[in-house]
Parts: sequence; C-alpha cells; structure tokens
Amino acid sequence: MNSALLAKIISISISSVVLIILSLKKPNLSGIFETLSLFGIFLFALFIPIKDGLAIFGMVFSIIFFVAYRIAKRDIALPKTPFNLPIIIYVFFVIFSFLFTYSLKNSINQGGEVVYFFVFFFLVSELMSSKPRIKFMLYTFTFSVSVAIIYGFLQGFLINAAHSANRVTGLIGNWDGFPVQASYGIMLFLAFYILSFSGVKPAGKTETAPAEYFSKLKTGNFFVFLRSAGFSLLILLGFVSIIFAKSRSAWIGLIAGIFTIMFLKSKKLFVYTLIAVIFINAASFYTSATFRSRVFAMFNPKVLNCESASHGDIESHIALIKSAAAVFLRFPFTGIGAGAFSSYFNSHKDVHFPFYTNRKTGKKYYDTYDNWPENGYMQTLSETGIFSFIALMWLFFLGIKEPFRLFKNSKDKWIRKISVMTAGISLVFYGSFLGISNMSNNELTDLWLFFLAIFASAVNLQKKYSLETVINRDGK
Repeated sequence: MNSALLAKIISISISSVVLIILSLKKPNLSGIFETLSLFGIFLFALFIPIKDGLAIFGMVFSIIFFVAYRIAKRDIALPKTPFNLPIIIYVFFVIFSFLFTYSLKNSINQGGEVVYFFVFFFLVSELMSSKPRIKFMLYTFTFSVSVAIIYGFLQGFLINAAHSANRVTGLIGNWDGFPVQASYGIMLFLAFYILSFSGVKPAGKTETAPAEYFSKLKTGNFFVFLRSAGFSLLILLGFVSIIFAKSRSAWIGLIAGIFTIMFLKSKKLFVYTLIAVIFINAASFYTSATFRSRVFAMFNPKVLNCESASHGDIESHIALIKSAAAVFLRFPFTGIGAGAFSSYFNSHKDVHFPFYTNRKTGKKYYDTYDNWPENGYMQTLSETGIFSFIALMWLFFLGIKEPFRLFKNSKDKWIRKISVMTAGISLVFYGSFLGISNMSNNELTDLWLFFLAIFASAVNLQKKYSLETVINRDGK
C-alpha cells in the first residue's frame, strides 16, 4: 500500500476514534468541529493549485472533523444533493471490484482515493450552507489559481516552452494537472467575475460584454471595469500557460467550456469567442513548433504506422486504449479491480495490442509506453466494469444537466453565475478525462467534485429562497 495513503487511513482512523468518543460525550462541541472542518476546506481551496500535498492534508483534516461534527449532532443522514444516486452506485461498484481485483494493494490505493473524494464532496455540499461561505472559498481559490497561472506563464518563458520540448508544470510540478487547474480558473474568472448572468434583459437591450464594460466605465463604476480587465489579463496568461504545457485533452475541455459559457451569455459573444479561439490557435501553431508537432502527431500516418525514425506518443495512447478495451471485453461486469490495470497489463502481454512493426527492419514489438490507459473512460470500463461506467456517465450527465436547469429556472444573478461556472468546469474535466484524469486523480477529480459540491449547495440555497418567497407571499 502506498505510504501516503496508509498514513491518511491511520490518521483518519485514530483521530476519528478519539473524536467520536469526544463528540459522544460533548455534543456541545459540534460548533467547534464544524469550524475546524471548514478550516480544512479552506486549506484545500488555498493549496490545491499550489501544493497539492497540503491540499490533501486539508481534505483529510476536514473529513475527520466533519465525522465528529455529524456525530455530535446525532445526525448520520447523507446530505441531499442532485447527484446522490449515481454517486452511491458508482462507489458501490468501485468497492465491489475489490472482490475481483488483480492487485488488492493498488485497489486500496486508488479505490480508497475515490471513496474519500466523495466523502469530501458530501461534506462540502453540506457545510457550504450560505452565500458568504461559498464566496469565501471561491475567493480563496481565485487567489491561489491566479498565483499558479502567473507562475506558469513566467515559467514558460524561463524554460523556453514555446520553442523546446519543455512543458510548463506550474507550482504543483505536473504538466498534466496544471493546465486543467488553470482551465478551471479560467471558467471561474469568466462566469463569476467578468460576465453578467442576471436573467431576462430589459426590452431593447442588446449590449454584449465589451459594451457593458464601457457602459460601467461611463457611469463611474471604474472598480468593476478594472476588475474585469484584470481577470481578462489572467485569462490571457492562462491561455498561454496551457499552450506552454502542451496538454491536448485539457485544451479540448477548455474550448468546450468557454463556448458553452459564451453561448449562455450571448450568441454574438459566442461568435466573437470562436474567432478569438481560432486566432489564438493559429498564433500558437505559427510561433511554437513543439505545440504544432504535438497536435499534428495525432494525424500523422508515418507516426501511427511507426515509419518515422522514433515514433511519438499518440500511437502509444491508441494501443493502451485498445488494450483497455480488450480487458473490458474479458471482464465486462466486474472489471479487474479499481487501480489494477497496471498489474493486469504487465502480467498479460497478450493484451498489449496492436504490436508495432518497424517498416524498415520488419521487427515486431509491443509498446510499453505506460501502464494505465491514458483515458479515464476506458480505465473505468476496464477496472470497474460496465455498471460503474454507466453510473459515472450518469453523474457526468447530471453535472451538465443540473447546472443548465438551475440556470434556466433561477432569477438570482449569483446562483446563475454558480450554475454557469459549474457547467464550464465540468466540461473541462470531461475533456481532461480523455487523456489526463481518472477518478483517483487528487489534483483534478477532487477539485471538480469541490465545485460540484458548491453547486449542490447553491441548489439547496435556491430551494430555500423559493420557500422563503412563498412564505412571505402567503404571509402578506
């Protein structure tokens, strides 16, 4: 078992036992436990784009005190969210896969991560019970991801990422995790700080976002304009940093998220954004040979057929995806165990297909580029089977459907912003799931679930507002 996970399990277990005893004897400490759990969430939001080890410590800290908080309140009910059923089904099949795993050690490592990520989701959805709490956590993440984006932008120039094979890794030191986290930040900046989603516009009003900025400037609200300009600059720096990181799947999710947000705001703004994205991509292709080669490698038949002097990485991705498909077809209902793909892959060479043929020498060989499918969708199918995959896709679907529904039904400007932000961030995550993320990724999955939990809290706030409106109306 991975030592970090073992330390987490031991610390949670011992601390929980002590706190359970304390919370049973001193139920009046529930308020202190709640505050400490909130502090853990704050640590997570502050450090996840900067030092993910400290962020995970915040998660564990929060979980420990949340357990004590709920026991002190004598409440063990699961918090209500729109996502409960698919989450419960998915987690059940992840744990169920342990019975058929090819590596219990790896299943405990990665399956354990999945379980406590969802525990964190439920505690955030309950404790973010007011607008000030949600705002504070979003402001905290805004600060930390802004620092990370600025650092990534400067790092790109220092390592000459535009004209070399070097890739930006950000403060977390990971060229896969950093661009997705930067994309989350861009979605947050757009939805929460720049664009207005106030509902139905007055008749005859056709202003787009740039016109709104200048209108605010004319009316003397210079601070709002300055804030928008600052976040627009951060978005530009974020784009460049993501290009420097050369992450294709993050780029796919980012573009999908941006187009969705712009379409919800204005069809005209959607067209302007389309033109801007085309321009940014064209400029990136023109100025960065390494970025251009990574994209073209996906379509180069010489690379795919191993006719080049040294094959690139795209054929390895394809081979691993096909290997995961072969494993899934062998074990469609049970999978081979959460996190166990690498163990099965390394001991069953017959699933390493297709093998590659060097056209010059005629020699056939297996690709051993990596030992996980490099695709979260295929990893889910191969490791935990079709039923967990269906539950996860159900959760992914609700992660888009519910924000759209709340956006449409709410007249509250702030709640509409939360809805748009969640939809954009979800699309970024789904794109990254094509090549970077998996459900045990502690830099990306837990952060997506953090935002999904904030949305679940916004749903409950919307219900509260609606109920108060009805009570006030009937009272009158």
